[in-house]
Order: sequence, then C-alpha cells, then structure tokens
Amino acid sequence: MPTLSDRQRVELAIPAYLLYASTAASGVFVTADPDQAAKAEADIAALRADLQAALLEPFGDLVARKQHALLRWVERIGKAIIVGWGNRPALSVMLALWYFLKDLTDREVLILWEGSAMERATSRLLPMFAHGFEEQMRDAAAQDQAHQLLARMNAEGLYG
Repeated sequence: MPTLSDRQRVELAIPAYLLYASTAASGVFVTADPDQAAKAEADIAALRADLQAALLEPFGDLVARKQHALLRWVERIGKAIIVGWGNRPALSVMLALWYFLKDLTDREVLILWEGSAMERATSRLLPMFAHGFEEQMRDAAAQDQAHQLLARMNAEGLYG
C-alpha cells in the first residue's frame, strides 16, 4: 500500500470529523416512538463510534507527535466549517454533508471500502435523515451548501 501524504490523510479524516460533530447536537435524530428511543440511542452511539474510528484511521500508522499535528490540522479546518453552520437546522447540515461526501466518493477522491468504519457509519447514517431528501427546497439548498463546502476546502488546498 502506498504511503499517504499528510494532505491525503487530512482529506480522509475531515468528512468523519464533520459528520461526528454534526451528530453531537442534541435532537439531530429524533424518534416519535418512545419504544424506539433506546434503539435509536444505541444506533447513534454505534454511528458515533464508527465515525470516531474513521476519523483516527488515517493516522494509525504514525507516531503520536505526527498524529497530533495532523489531527490539529483537521480540527482547525473542521471548527472553521462548523462555525459557519450557525443556526442552520441539523437536517440541512446533514444533507449538505451527505452531498459533500457523495461528491468525494463519486469522484473517487474518497473510497468507502466495504466493512470500513466510514462505510459502516454512512450505512447507518443515511436511513436516519433520508426523509430530508423529500423536501425539494431543502434538498436544493443542501446541494448548494455542499458545493460551497467543497469550494472552501479547495481554498484550503484540499480535494483539488
């Protein structure tokens, strides 16, 4: 397996970081059925564990000092993006992140290998917010926001 550059490692980690951060907000995934609440909580916990693993995976073969330096780079970019989310509804943020991720996978900038932590996370995630695609205005806005996110990442020298 070829050695990844620092930039490539950061590019692999950022989607997991952003999805992990977006799932931290309370009320992102709500079930109307109280009998399903415990299952929903367990699903979200498993999702977040997979996202955390996917975030750390690109750095696993590095010494601790290098891992920390690259994670700080991911965190700096991620926090700057998250600040821009402002008061946007969580569903809108999730849809935009999904389109951003879809663009990366469609262009094979990011490959979600079967069984990988990121593939497991996205498989769990989609059913949790798929209803958001049904609202045309929200869907169109999310696609636009995904393009803006990609442009911002390009300005950082990522995903070119």
